[in-house]
Amino acid sequence: MERSFIIALVGLLLMLSPKAVLSQENAYSPYHAKVQYAGSIGFASVGIGRSFFDEKLETDLFVGYLPERIGGDHIWTAALKATAIPFKVIPVRSLDWQPLRLGLQLGHTFGEEYFIVEPRDKYEKGYYGFPTALHLYLQLGGQLDFGRIPKLDRLGLYYEVNTSAEYLISYIQNPKYLGLGKIFNLALGVRVRL
Repeated sequence: MERSFIIALVGLLLMLSPKAVLSQENAYSPYHAKVQYAGSIGFASVGIGRSFFDEKLETDLFVGYLPERIGGDHIWTAALKATAIPFKVIPVRSLDWQPLRLGLQLGHTFGEEYFIVEPRDKYEKGYYGFPTALHLYLQLGGQLDFGRIPKLDRLGLYYEVNTSAEYLISYIQNPKYLGLGKIFNLALGVRVRL
């Protein structure tokens, strides 16, 4: 199953190569595809999304996978992300840098052992306090676009740091037990304009 997922990720990247998507030069649609490593959606994830308001807002839908050898079990996730880009792009040589991207991510973990509403037959009321299947994340990051480099003009590389609302609340309640390094997750990804 892991190999199939990795092959599907690589296949998606190859199918979305700049030449295969649109032959008309600089004719971008508002849609994009992404491949992401980590970032609370699994070891690897694929997503599709859309930009709005002259690329000041992006929405994405991801499906992710965490293999058993890394997570102790096969874990499938889905996430809906909304990202705001509040500042103008900064040109850095032949790259365009978006220095700040702020967002929210709503993630769902699939499996019978995860729940949205705490099962009363298994746990006392308030035992967990949070759902184990549904999580809200706050994120910030940036992106480098290759828009001025021929043949790479549809590609961008992005980075994000996120934390779940549960971790943030737990940290505020008990900062001695949970250090900042334990509550943040890093994501690295590739964005391909369609």
